[in-house]
Amino acid sequence: MNIIILGAGGVGSYFGAKLLQDGHHVVFIARGAHLEALQTEGLHVKHPSLEFDQKIQALDLPSLSELDATSFDLIILATKSIATREVSIQLAQWLRAQMKPPYILSLQNGVENEAILCDYFAEEYIMGGLTRKIGAHVVSPGYVEAVGSAETILGMMHTTMENERFLEALSLVLNHAGIPTQTTYDIKQELWKKLIINNGVNALCALLRVKTGILFEKSPLSEVVYGLMQETAYAARSLHVKISQEDVDAMFTLIKQFDSIKPSMLVDLEHGRTLEIEEICGVVIRALHQIGVDAPYTKTIKALLEFNMEQ
Repeated sequence: MNIIILGAGGVGSYFGAKLLQDGHHVVFIARGAHLEALQTEGLHVKHPSLEFDQKIQALDLPSLSELDATSFDLIILATKSIATREVSIQLAQWLRAQMKPPYILSLQNGVENEAILCDYFAEEYIMGGLTRKIGAHVVSPGYVEAVGSAETILGMMHTTMENERFLEALSLVLNHAGIPTQTTYDIKQELWKKLIINNGVNALCALLRVKTGILFEKSPLSEVVYGLMQETAYAARSLHVKISQEDVDAMFTLIKQFDSIKPSMLVDLEHGRTLEIEEICGVVIRALHQIGVDAPYTKTIKALLEFNMEQ
C-alpha cells in the first residue's frame, strides 16, 4: 500500500517503521526539529522486537500539495487530537478535487476526532482506530522508543461493501507487518473503552509525574483510577454507547498488568507541549454535565493539573 503517516510521533513512527519494513511505501509528515532530523539522519525506532534505522521520505504538512493524492491508499492520522480540525482543513484543501480520496484512519486519543473528520470528508472514507498496549515516544529528534504489542482495532464510521473490503485488506496488511489488528462494526464503543483507560491514568500520571505502574502500588491511588474509569463509562452510557461493568473491569485489569509507562500527557508535560486535557478529561465532564450528573474524580484531577501548570 501507499500510505501517509500524518503525525510522525511515537505511535506514527512505530507504525510507519513496521509498514516500511514489510515493503510498503510510507511518507511521514512531521514538523520542527523532528522533521529536520528525519530528513537528514533518517528514522530510528527502538522496540524490544524492532531495531529500525534507515532513511525515509519525510515532509511538512504544506508539502503534501506537491504529492499526487490519487497515488495514496491511506492517510493515518496520528497527531494530537488538539490539531484534528486544523489538519482536516488542510487535508480538505489538498483533496478537494478528488472524487475518491484516500481513506483516512484516526489513531488519536479521544472519541471526537472521527466526527471532526466527517465534517470535512464523506463518512464512508473515515475510519476510527485505536492502539493499546503500547508506549511510544520521541525521545529526541529522529529517535523513537517504544514498548508493547500495539494491539489495534479498526472500524468504519459508515460501512459500505467497498470500504468493508478495504478495511479487511488493511487489517491483513497490519497483521502481516507485525501489528496485531482486528476489525469491529462498533468502533465508537472501542474508542470509549480506550478513553476509559486514558481518563483513568493519563491526567493523574501527569499530575503526579509518575509512570502508570506507581498508580497500582498503593490501594488509594488505584481506587482513584477506578473512580475515573467508572465516570468515563457513565459518560459513554449517557451518549448511548454500550459500556458494561465488565468492560470497565477489563480495562482496569489491562492497564494494571501492562508495562509501567509514561502516558502521552506526562510526556507532553515534560516537553512543554499542549496537553490533551479537554480531549480526554473534558469530554467526560461535558457528557455527564448534559444529563445533570457531576464527575468529581475527573473534575478534581483536571482542576489540580491545570492549577499546577499555571504555577
